[in-house]
Order: sequence, then C-alpha cells, then structure tokens
Amino acid sequence: MVEKSHFMGQDGFVWFVGVVEDRNDPEHLGRVRVRCIGYHSNDVIGLPTTSLPWAHVMHPVTDPCMHGMGNTPSFLVEGSHVVGFFRDPEKQQLVIMGTLPGVPENAANPSSGFNDPRSINSKQAYFKGDPAYGPYPVNGDNYTMSSGHHLYEPDTNRLAQGETSETHNSLINRRAQRLSGDPTGDGNGIPTATQPNLEGVSAAPIKETRGFFEEPHPKGIPSTANPYISAAYPYNHVFESESGHIREIDDSPGAERLFAQHKSGTFEELHPDGSKVVKVIGDNYEIILGSSNISITGDVNITVAGTVREYIKGDYILEVEGNYTQKIGRNLRTKVGYKSGGGNLEEEINGNHGYHIKGFVNGTVGPFGGAAPGAGDVNLNIIGNEVHKVGNDLLFTVSNDITLNAGNDMVLFALDTMGVATASGIMSIKAPTMDLRSTLTTTIQAGTSMDIEALLNIDISAGTGIDILSTTGSIDITTFIGNVDINTLAGVIELN
Repeated sequence: MVEKSHFMGQDGFVWFVGVVEDRNDPEHLGRVRVRCIGYHSNDVIGLPTTSLPWAHVMHPVTDPCMHGMGNTPSFLVEGSHVVGFFRDPEKQQLVIMGTLPGVPENAANPSSGFNDPRSINSKQAYFKGDPAYGPYPVNGDNYTMSSGHHLYEPDTNRLAQGETSETHNSLINRRAQRLSGDPTGDGNGIPTATQPNLEGVSAAPIKETRGFFEEPHPKGIPSTANPYISAAYPYNHVFESESGHIREIDDSPGAERLFAQHKSGTFEELHPDGSKVVKVIGDNYEIILGSSNISITGDVNITVAGTVREYIKGDYILEVEGNYTQKIGRNLRTKVGYKSGGGNLEEEINGNHGYHIKGFVNGTVGPFGGAAPGAGDVNLNIIGNEVHKVGNDLLFTVSNDITLNAGNDMVLFALDTMGVATASGIMSIKAPTMDLRSTLTTTIQAGTSMDIEALLNIDISAGTGIDILSTTGSIDITTFIGNVDINTLAGVIELN
C-alpha cells in the first residue's frame, strides 16, 4: 500500500521566494532556473547558476499551455522576483505561481547570486557577455528600453501611471514624430488635393487654396491636457516586451483607448471617441482573398508622395452623384481597347461640353496599317448650329470627294481672294438660279473652249464694257429657245 503522505498536497505545502537567473530552457518548456531565498547560497562560484534546479511556470486557467496554444513561453526574465512552491521533499521540483514587482534600488550585480548573471563582467563564463536586453534591473544610465525605466521607480510601466506616461520614450517619440502644421510653412502636415480652376471654360471658376490635415494627437489629447485623465492608475493595463513592443487596454474613465505598437514606431490606436489612427513606419501590405466592402460617411483625403498603380482585372464602375474633377500636373494618356478585339469609348453628356486647349490638337481616326470596312469614318450629328472660328489658315485635304449639303442657304465669304480650282475633271455649279457678280471686274477664262448654253434666254450684262475674246477658234453663244441678249448700259460690246 502506498503511503498517501508521499502525494503532493498530503505532505504539507512548502513555498519559496526567489530570483530567476536563467531562462534558456534546453527543453523549450518555458522553465527557468531560480535561486531561492533561504534555500540557496548567493555564492555563484560555490553554487553556480547552472547548478540551480529548473522550475516549471504555472499558467492561468485562461491559458491551456499545450500543443502550442496559449501564451508560451512564459515571460519571465533574469532578475524577476518570483514566488512558488516545491513539489517534492527534496526541493528539486519547483513550480512558480507568480512574480513580485517592486522598486529596484540597485542595478544587477553579476558577482552575487539573486541577480541577473549576464554581464560582460560576469564571474560565470557561461553568462559572460553583453546581452541584447538587460541585465535586469537596468541602471540609471541604460535607456535601451523604450520605457526609459531606471532605478528607484516602481516596476509598473510608466504608461500605466497617468501623466507620468508622458515620460515614456515611446510616447515622447510619437509626439515628436506627429505630422502637424501647415506644410506650406514650417509644418509637416499632409497636403490635400485642390480642384482645377477652369477660367477659360467655366462660367464659375473655382479658386482653391491648398489645404492639409494633421495626424491626431497620441491618445487623442495633447501632452498638456488639463485635467490629464488618460492612463489613470490603475485603469490602464499595459504589456511591454523587452524590445519595446507595446499593447495598452486603457479603461480610464472618459479616456478609454486601445493601443498596439511595434518597436519601430508602427502603431494602431483607437481613441476615446472611437477614431482610429494607423501609422506604418515602412511598407504596408493588405491582401484580401474574398470581397472587401467599405462604407465611409464623411470625406476621404488621400495624399500619395510616390506613384499609384491600379490593376483591375474585372470591371471598374465609378458612380459620382456630385461633381467629378481632375487636376493633372503633367500628361494624361488614355488607351482604350489594348487587349485583342479592341474596345469602345462611349460618352453621353446631358449638359454642355467645354474645353480650352493652349497647344496643338493632333488626331488620327482609323487603325494603323489599313482600315477595315467602315473603320476610320467620322459621323457627327449636330442638332443645332456649328460655328468654327479660325485665327489663321484653314486647310482641308481630302483623298476622295467632298460633298457639302445645306438645307437652306450656303454662303462662302472671303475678305480677300477666293479661288476654286480642280486639277483635272469637270467643275460643275448647278442651281435653279445662278447669280455671278462682282463689284469690279468679272473675268471668266477657259484654257481651250468655253461653252455657254441655256434652254431659254442668256443675259450677259455689265456696268461698263463686256469683252468676249477667243484667241483661236470661234465664239459660240447658243440658246435653244429664246433670245440671246448682250447688253451694256454704257460702253462697248466687243465680240472677237
């Protein structure tokens, strides 16, 4: 029969207070080596740290601490004061139940036990060297920790002590790096876009001054806030890692916040009013394998110092109920139908279309290297009037025919000479009534024959003289029905 007194809990409860001296558990179980006060000597030569027993760390019931679940390993560091109990009468199986904070008065002494043994001056060769963090507690001149903690202050994080939080290095840096002030002056606030001023087109031009927005104050309040209700002790629950990662759950009445920060300065903070501030020191990546839906009730300002690329494999649908303006500093290039099969550009404007181009307009209609049937055509259906005003010359060059159709009158007017010519072929001018007149001399000249025919009467009149000349050949004036009248009110009629 087994004696019940050999079972834990049946043979008394022996507890201890000690100091963690090593946490590099070769089994990776989260165990630590502890030097127990009253049980172990402080002689690191007679009882080196490597000879101390390994102690298991008790986790809370909210932490399963198995199969990689929960918070593992435990966050105990060299120099931590702990309390626990022995599982065996020989006092070799230790269990740590918790830690004991305090006010450190002395820096770590690697020459004595009950201290963090890591140091360049350590008497133990295994721990001799310059640790990345620590040794703990840090001395008053060691500010490598983001908290800035030094001796003679409580182990409680400064961020959890109300206005004292303003002395924490991470908060000091956040305030110093805050983007604020007019960027056109001495500030580094973020400039916002302005609308284009279309003086040459719009009847109501818009002249906007460059605006900007600022990064909100850390915590949502300035450092000089009075009263200072943020991080009120004991309502702000702070976690800070050795390298300076921070998490805050602040329940301070009237100043409730959530905060998480990477040691680099990248942070996310939810302010008391529900506002959210995210600042990334470096690059930002967001990958969504499903859908993304965003609803914004207020305004959106986006300022990008570099290049923006958007690659949309599906359709892009943009609906703007108000005005849509674009202001482009350099060039605007648009290509429609770059994939096989091409594409169309279709526009419907229910109002007016105005533009002002200060340079050249160059355009080509039709594909390169030959046109398919119908390609290259331009069809304009103008319901009202069309007016073109050209400051200098107007040149039309057409490879084939030109047809001008007018529903009513067609008037061609020139302040100076007007020439109508054809290189070969026939020039035909037809009308029910034709009136050719000039205020001065009218000259009609043919290179070979000239034939003037009329089914009825031919009436040739001049204010002064009429000269009909044929250098070679005859002059033939014929009317099939009616008379031929050649009249001059004054002067001479010559037929040669």
